[in-house]
Amino acid sequence: MFKWRRLFLAIIIILLVIIVQARNINVESPFRGLLGNVVNPAIFLTNKVFSSIGNIWNSYINLVNVQQENKEYKKLIDNLTLENALLSEKLSQSERLQTLLRLYRTYDFKQMPANVIGVSDGYVKNIVIDAGDIDGVEKNAPVIGFQGLVGRVSNTYATTSEVDVILNISSNVSVMNSRTRVSGIMRGDGEGRLYVDYYDRLDDVRVGDVFVTSGLGMLYPKGIRIGKVSDIVSDNTGLFQKVFIEQSEDFYKLEHVFVVKSNSK
Repeated sequence: MFKWRRLFLAIIIILLVIIVQARNINVESPFRGLLGNVVNPAIFLTNKVFSSIGNIWNSYINLVNVQQENKEYKKLIDNLTLENALLSEKLSQSERLQTLLRLYRTYDFKQMPANVIGVSDGYVKNIVIDAGDIDGVEKNAPVIGFQGLVGRVSNTYATTSEVDVILNISSNVSVMNSRTRVSGIMRGDGEGRLYVDYYDRLDDVRVGDVFVTSGLGMLYPKGIRIGKVSDIVSDNTGLFQKVFIEQSEDFYKLEHVFVVKSNSK
């Protein structure tokens, strides 16, 4: 009885193998006959397994190659980005130097170029430039920037100087309205703004009017731009009105300035 069961089981297995081979027409057949029916499906499945393993390995190798290529591309992009930044900085520097040259030719007084190497914290009160006694810089010498007046030299040292900017509360600059020619005294309000005090209440000052140095007081040469009127505070009972000025020069971005030299130098 046991032998019949084993024979029956063997027949069933052979039939299943034949069915598997019949349902997979792509099974390669190196063997023929009954041996082929038994062996060929095993060969087919083995090929499938090894083929899948090979595909997985090739995919891994390709992924490694892609990652390496990505690293090389990223390095190339970083280098190009750095080169672009350097070229942009050179172009910007060239434009600033051209602006300085135009500014130098604008005024008819002697000027000496200098670089800003230090700025005070908070609301700008003073800056430090890389020109000093050995360069002929004098105390109280006016300092101008790309867009207009910066301030005056407050202290000089061998190779550097401190400059009090016009935003200082203690700064007193005689200015005038370039349209109406009315004068006043400009100083900082301690909050980063400029205003003109002692300005005639009857003058027809308007928002947008440009103020320049008046030349009175003999400290600042006449005609240096200050900025435009941003607000007007009138006092109907007094003699004067207060005029707020939006300065042309951005004191937080100063890089280059000119020191005005006396005619004796």
